[in-house]
Amino acid sequence: MEKVLIVDDDEGLVHFLRRFLSKEGYAVESCTRGEQALDVAGRESLDLILLDYKMSGMNGLDTLRELRRLQVKTPVIIMTAYGTTDTAIEAMKRGAYDYLPKPFEREELKRLVADALAVNHLMKEVVSYPDAGQTAAEQGGRGAARIIGSHKRMQAVYKLIGQVAGRDVIVLITGESGTGKELVARAIYHHSHRKDKPFLAVNCAAIPETLFESELFGHERGAFTGAERMHLGKFERCEGGTLFFDEIGDMPLGTQAKVLRVLQYGEFERLGGTETFKADVRIVAATNKNLEREVEEGRFREDLYWRLKIISIELPPLRERREDIPALVRHFIARFSEEYDAPIRYVDEAVLDRLQTYPWPGNVRELENCIRRAVLLSQGDMILPEHIQLAREGVAVCAGEESGSVIERIERKMDQLFPDLLRAVEENESGDMLEILERGCICRVLRHCDHNQVKAARMLGISRNTLRLRLKKFGIKGIPSE
Repeated sequence: MEKVLIVDDDEGLVHFLRRFLSKEGYAVESCTRGEQALDVAGRESLDLILLDYKMSGMNGLDTLRELRRLQVKTPVIIMTAYGTTDTAIEAMKRGAYDYLPKPFEREELKRLVADALAVNHLMKEVVSYPDAGQTAAEQGGRGAARIIGSHKRMQAVYKLIGQVAGRDVIVLITGESGTGKELVARAIYHHSHRKDKPFLAVNCAAIPETLFESELFGHERGAFTGAERMHLGKFERCEGGTLFFDEIGDMPLGTQAKVLRVLQYGEFERLGGTETFKADVRIVAATNKNLEREVEEGRFREDLYWRLKIISIELPPLRERREDIPALVRHFIARFSEEYDAPIRYVDEAVLDRLQTYPWPGNVRELENCIRRAVLLSQGDMILPEHIQLAREGVAVCAGEESGSVIERIERKMDQLFPDLLRAVEENESGDMLEILERGCICRVLRHCDHNQVKAARMLGISRNTLRLRLKKFGIKGIPSE
């Protein structure tokens, strides 16, 4: 349970906050003075501190400064009835996550607390990875998030992380959805010299275009309709830290131009303002899109693309490193067994066989969810086939089971094969996509018909002469049959 500390000498407000946050599922402590807050933070692990600006003794800003001097990494939200611009700026300079003017709306409080706790998790859960010559089984660090895998492509990823983490260079992480791009971004952060500064994530696919620039650069009061108070953007709040642009391929073109300016000149302006601010922020970006194609089609700026691609880390899909699946399964079983207090010790061999042959369109994230569900459903100490559900096959399909019509099953298989076909064509490995499909179909039909070309042509719906032309074109050695 996440722990929140309230520091305020207003008994009525403290009572309200304790009830409100407890109902939200948080463990809550409170104290009335800054000196007491320093004592609590020095001996307990806290996930969030709500700190009043004006108290007897040490005020909120002085308390915040001492918290940072103690190297307390917990996010701090300053609460104040004196919500001036100067107060906000000074609070952010001293390392506050954000500030909340009194009186505040319950929904705003709820949103801000949830955001700050998410940031706390990202900063404090250290992501470990093996050295380039080390296997996942040789890692320590139980309780920390881990990148798992000993496949040669994962070894190359570990090597790159080690080479770039300690250097202030932009990193672009590419790979399909669910391959672990955020884990790699956090590993870079946790092994950098900025690890004691903020790590803030921006999901470019989730922010409405009209709010994007405000989210990144902030805005002045009155900058647009509804801007009732000054808002500090991610660049300002992340001073000295690492800003992670997740799904950067979905960033609006107009915003891309302004982000490029920050990367080139290290400066920005708030919306509605004229003052220029310096940005000491490291950028790590990730995308599941082909940015080169996005550039060609006019959806992504070429100059920003080349600016981001200084160092690129590509994560392989899970289907291309199937030998890592048993290690991932063991990792997730250990993690979820502890989380749900389930005594899982074994995995049925039929389960492992099924997991290693499934194509995992959702990659590691899908495997993680699959194992989480299996642990929850298991009644004993073993994961059995009936505990495994592979929900991405068009409809829910249990291990060892098929469902739907023949055509529906073919469609599902095509969905699973399509990413590999696309990759083969993009990398110019095997001609165009239709030729790949046609050649594979002809070969399998010939084998099914024992190389009887008459029967094969009939099954394919073409003439025998057409079949012979295709065999010659593809270099397939068919056995003539009369």
